[in-house]
Amino acid sequence: MDRDRRARVIAIAALLVGVVGLSLGFAAFSNTLTIKSSAEVNVDPNTFNVDFADSTGDTSATSVTPTLTPATGEPAGFTGETATINNAPAGAPVIQNLHATFTRPGQSVTYTFKTKNVGEIKAYLTSINFANATGGSTTKVCTAKEVTSPATPATDSLVQAACAGISITVTLGSESFTATTPRASFTSQTAHDLEKTGSNPDSEDVTVVIAYAAGSAQADGDFDVAFGDITLNYSSVAN
Repeated sequence: MDRDRRARVIAIAALLVGVVGLSLGFAAFSNTLTIKSSAEVNVDPNTFNVDFADSTGDTSATSVTPTLTPATGEPAGFTGETATINNAPAGAPVIQNLHATFTRPGQSVTYTFKTKNVGEIKAYLTSINFANATGGSTTKVCTAKEVTSPATPATDSLVQAACAGISITVTLGSESFTATTPRASFTSQTAHDLEKTGSNPDSEDVTVVIAYAAGSAQADGDFDVAFGDITLNYSSVAN
């Protein structure tokens, strides 16, 4: 009987060993490898870049000399300052010092230059804005010049009457704009958009005329005329 009992014990032990072996046979290991990645693109600001250029298309030019048109039958007798071009501000080139000194109605000063696409993307002209003159609520402000005693300054009512005859007009290509006819939004592609065609950048002629219209009123003294800034806004996408 002891032999039978030992046999059962051995059989049970063998069964337990088999179960353990079976469990070990079905065990599995796992190992997860994860790759986390990202990228960033910092666009070169020169990719989109519209600059001012002189009438020959030279963006390295720093000045624009105006053309003077005298009153009919009168000598010139007036001046126009040389404008300066500054393309250094990234994304915000400036042409400044456009200034006329008139002596009588019928005179005008004309500046001719270009806008030029020197970037790598087509530039769409989206708007032309005429800002109010500094310190004023209109795009043009006329004020009598200060004078020393015993002289008296120009009469304001006469200054304002003469002021009505002074204007600034911006012409792009063949289309003209003034403070009363700006273009707040171009709703589609226009002839003013600047293509980028390889090594031959697209450009457009710009003409700015400051004029004292013939037949306008005259003041009884000197006065200054302040115009607000005019901005040409370009975008990489059309409106």
